[in-house]
Amino acid sequence: MPENSSPPVPTSDIISQLAEVRDERRRIGERDKELTEKWRALEMQLLVRLDEQGMLKASTSIGTASITEVVLPQVVDWEAVFEHIKETGDFYLLQKRPAAAAFRELHSSGTVIPGMEAYTKRSISLRKT
Repeated sequence: MPENSSPPVPTSDIISQLAEVRDERRRIGERDKELTEKWRALEMQLLVRLDEQGMLKASTSIGTASITEVVLPQVVDWEAVFEHIKETGDFYLLQKRPAAAAFRELHSSGTVIPGMEAYTKRSISLRKT
């Protein structure tokens, strides 16, 4: 062992730390879900209030809240959307991400999809004993 090297961390310590981190992430995730729900309820309450008062923003000594709007797509007929894309070549209307589950199914059956290749992502699965 080189002079200034510390001994390797025992595997049991690494697994213990993984479990601690996983549990903390779960706690944070649960709290984040609660706070997100509270945020949405307050946001809706303020949107209604501002609409009732004909206002686009309101300010206090704490901060300014303003209504922002963004137009987003909501597909009501996928067949019509795909037909439009095929006819016009407007493929930029779709996000560039293949469906992993569909790819795995085709790949496992031996189907080769041009322009795609498989890679194996490795990670650790940790379960309580």
